[in-house]
Amino acid sequence: MPRRPSVLLAANAREAIESLRKASLRTVLALIGVMIGISSVIAMVSLGEIAKEQARRQFEALGTDIVVIRQENMGGAVTIGLEDALLLAETVPSIIQAAPMTSGFSQFRFAGRSAGQGSLLGVTRSFADIHKLSLQAGRFISDLDVDRYFCVIGFNLAEEMRATGAGQILGEIIETEEGLFTVVGVLGHKPPNYAIPVHLDVDNSILVPVTTTQRFGSEPGIEVIVARSGEGVHHEDAAEDVRSYFRPRSPDLTLNIVTARELIARMEEQMGVFALLLGAVGSISLVVGGIGIMNIMLVSVAERRTEIAIRRALGARKRDVRIQFLIESVILTIAGGVLGILLGLVATWTICRFTNWEFLISGISVVSGLGTSVAVGLFFGLQPAHQASKLDPIAGLQGK
Repeated sequence: MPRRPSVLLAANAREAIESLRKASLRTVLALIGVMIGISSVIAMVSLGEIAKEQARRQFEALGTDIVVIRQENMGGAVTIGLEDALLLAETVPSIIQAAPMTSGFSQFRFAGRSAGQGSLLGVTRSFADIHKLSLQAGRFISDLDVDRYFCVIGFNLAEEMRATGAGQILGEIIETEEGLFTVVGVLGHKPPNYAIPVHLDVDNSILVPVTTTQRFGSEPGIEVIVARSGEGVHHEDAAEDVRSYFRPRSPDLTLNIVTARELIARMEEQMGVFALLLGAVGSISLVVGGIGIMNIMLVSVAERRTEIAIRRALGARKRDVRIQFLIESVILTIAGGVLGILLGLVATWTICRFTNWEFLISGISVVSGLGTSVAVGLFFGLQPAHQASKLDPIAGLQGK
């Protein structure tokens, strides 16, 4: 009575494991090759997914309804007017909040000593809401601070002032290249957010009323407006509404409008390509490991010619020999794949720890790692298995 395929498969698997155990050194070398290849793929793909998730979180920290408005060519004859920028949220129904901003660079001094350098930002009250800034002390710039020399300072600048002897920060006078400002508020720590195309380092900045910066700025126009669209408003509709608002007011003004949803779509597309490139780079190591397995299996076939000949002489078919060597190759790569997945996850966790990224386990990378292990075992084990099955049993028994 013929044995069932499952029984034959189990017997072949036991023989394959025993053969791999006997050639322990070759087995370990093959495992290392596959392990490095799989771990490279796992680490590369996982880091690509983690980077994508990190960027998405930065967008979500501000909100996916952000709309960034700026003129196409900075420094041109036509600029965004302050009055138009201030009336944007009141006039355009799809925009519920707008924060016009100007920026410049300045040296800061306190009590006759240097207090560092950074940005001098002209802002409005809505700036804090849109950028989700928190106050450590005092208040933020209000709509009543028109043309006043009041300021809100960043977290690091406040620390610099304390280091130079400031006790009570509120009410102190800080000197910039543009004039003297009275501190009315201190911001809490706010790490830079690189998700939107407006680089802000508020920890090292001084924020003053935007109307005040119009008095001493060489360019009286608004540099950028960061706005927030209403709930359920499509980002393309919001962008078109903004253009329609500015068109009759400044016909020659060319706007560059970027929405958060548009940036997210671009980012995900770029990150997808980035992940594919990382996976391709990691696959090179995997191919090298697969070639190593093929070489080791070919050596194993050459060394086990007598064993193969005896099996053939006892009635084993070519298919049986082929299956046994394929099983050896697959077992070898699966074991290496499991170890490679563990090594890849450890490497990813280590990198995330040093970069302060949140560690995530990519299910796709783990499943693809196991699937790739099996595929590598079958692909690179096929030639040795085929060569073993073609061995002439008589020549093998004669040692030829």
